[in-house]
Amino acid sequence: MQDDYQKLVVFWNQSLKINKEELDQAKNSINPTKDWESLAPSPKLIDALKILKDKEHVLDYGCGNGWASIVLAKLGCKRITAVEVAPNAVGTTKCYLEVFGEGKRVDVKVIDEAWIKNQVPRQYDGFYCSNVIDVIPLAMAKDIISSSYQITTPNAKVIFSTNYYIDPLKMQERGFTVKDSQIYIDGILRLNSLTDEEWIKLFKEYYKEVEVSYFAWPGENKEARRIFILSK
Repeated sequence: MQDDYQKLVVFWNQSLKINKEELDQAKNSINPTKDWESLAPSPKLIDALKILKDKEHVLDYGCGNGWASIVLAKLGCKRITAVEVAPNAVGTTKCYLEVFGEGKRVDVKVIDEAWIKNQVPRQYDGFYCSNVIDVIPLAMAKDIISSSYQITTPNAKVIFSTNYYIDPLKMQERGFTVKDSQIYIDGILRLNSLTDEEWIKLFKEYYKEVEVSYFAWPGENKEARRIFILSK
């Protein structure tokens, strides 16, 4: 499990790096008061994040390039903590926060996998996690789900968004490496593929209510990616 995880950190650290030329281009081409909505891969993700806009303190766990934290700030969320295990991703997030003028409202930091389990209980009244639990080993995903319950307040809203489901057996037939629900590409875990029902079962070990909706990324014809909204 740790070997899979360390390979993932290296992979995402490289994938989410922004260079000076890209930063300069962003500074010159982005209108910080108008272009923030285009950061979200789907308008449905913005609709989901609106549930958190009046919260006092939201945790954006696995923030990637920081798009969700910027959207939350623009929607009016008072305080956002954005965390990520890939140092280059944190650097990219800080760059985009500078471009969009939201550096003061968002606190971004590099963490390790144990960080979330060591947080003070009930300190966040909002929690957002996009494309994290479905691209890491299942045991780690379960830890994040249980920790999200522990560190959020009783009235918190918790949102997980994930990729679409792919049948692991069909992927194995196509020549991909598959271990249980985990699908590998070039030796790197790229998808922990669970059905809606399997994810909901995991969420309901902790949360009373689970709502699910579907969305697509640009260029996709079918809305198969998932948004899970959880309530205590």
